[in-house]
Amino acid sequence: MDGTNYMEMNDDLLITYLLGEASAEEVAEVDKWLALDIANQQRLQQFRTIWETSKTMQFTEPLDAQASLYALKQKIAARPKVVRIQRNFTWLKVAATLLLICGGAWLYFARIFNKEILTASVNEVKVDTLSDGSVITLNRHSILQYPQRFNGNQRVVSLKEGEAFFKISPNKAKPFIINTSGTVIKVVGTSFNVKNKHGRVEVIVETGIVQVSNREGSVTLTPGDKVLVGDNSNLVKEQNPDKLYTYYRSKEFVADNTPLWRMVEVLNEAYDSHIIIGRKELNNQLLNTTFKNESLDDILQVISRTFKITVETNGKQIILK
Repeated sequence: MDGTNYMEMNDDLLITYLLGEASAEEVAEVDKWLALDIANQQRLQQFRTIWETSKTMQFTEPLDAQASLYALKQKIAARPKVVRIQRNFTWLKVAATLLLICGGAWLYFARIFNKEILTASVNEVKVDTLSDGSVITLNRHSILQYPQRFNGNQRVVSLKEGEAFFKISPNKAKPFIINTSGTVIKVVGTSFNVKNKHGRVEVIVETGIVQVSNREGSVTLTPGDKVLVGDNSNLVKEQNPDKLYTYYRSKEFVADNTPLWRMVEVLNEAYDSHIIIGRKELNNQLLNTTFKNESLDDILQVISRTFKITVETNGKQIILK
């Protein structure tokens, strides 16, 4: 982390923040810390996950108390030293602290016996089936982390970056949760698309009900809905206007009264190209056609003939004008 973006945060204040007992000044301090670096948001999310898991966790096997305590001490000793601010804890804060410690220890040992899998797609779309039967389709340049098997009362995965389509196996007793860039997506059994591009998150629902939340609020999506998480973390819900987002699964681009700017946006993403529209009046020209398993050159030729425009190449740029 760059020194200019570094600001130490003690665990006591984060616990108070999570419990909703922080003062206005403390909330401002934590918010400032969260805004400095995405790693800080991930740390708070880890605290929140441990806290939520600790409240409902059930131990299915006895743990060696001495071994657990020793390993936990070793883990704590390895962390950077932090000067603690002495606080007058209420009983709830004390309970939260104990739960975080116990929950952290439980999660730590659970990971030893339940390997975390990191799957990545580089130049090809990848399909993976999880232990619960859920099927994940990863677009190119995407990374997903998930446990070898799901334990406890939740099925939690993390979309580190990129885009994925989730077809979730129904289980009302175990909601499925995706964490990505400070955004939490919660479902039971449904299908939806999630894109995390440079920290900007987009969720599009095909079937079922999806709840999307972050520190700014929460929205519920039904089929055809889309939510965008902007730079200010606000959740913007709207109707999804097209099916172009399915291209990496369907291998086709379906344009149905689609503005040219939107088609260009998707083509650039799909082909790693740099197409630009040279004249503003072309931006909202509507395209009605379907391209299936066609090369970028063939698609551009159809667009050229449709709108009677030229396609010029200037280095890596492709200019429509």
